[in-house]
Amino acid sequence: MKIDFERHHATWGKFADALHLPDNHTFTLAQIEAMKDERFNNWVKAVETPAPEPVEPEPVKEYIEINGVKYVKVEI
Repeated sequence: MKIDFERHHATWGKFADALHLPDNHTFTLAQIEAMKDERFNNWVKAVETPAPEPVEPEPVKEYIEINGVKYVKVEI
């Protein structure tokens, strides 16, 4: 069973989704509405949460260290 639904957010506009449930599900209407609300709230949270700051890659070492001795990287 597919239950299509839509919600509207004042800032982000229309949210359209669907719940796919077995034909013989035993969820109450209140439980189904709670699932719809949860999907909508997760979407709002996803669009309102800023992306994480990019992680700076570690600089490439110009040397390797073996037993406390530093060996300089040399291009051949």
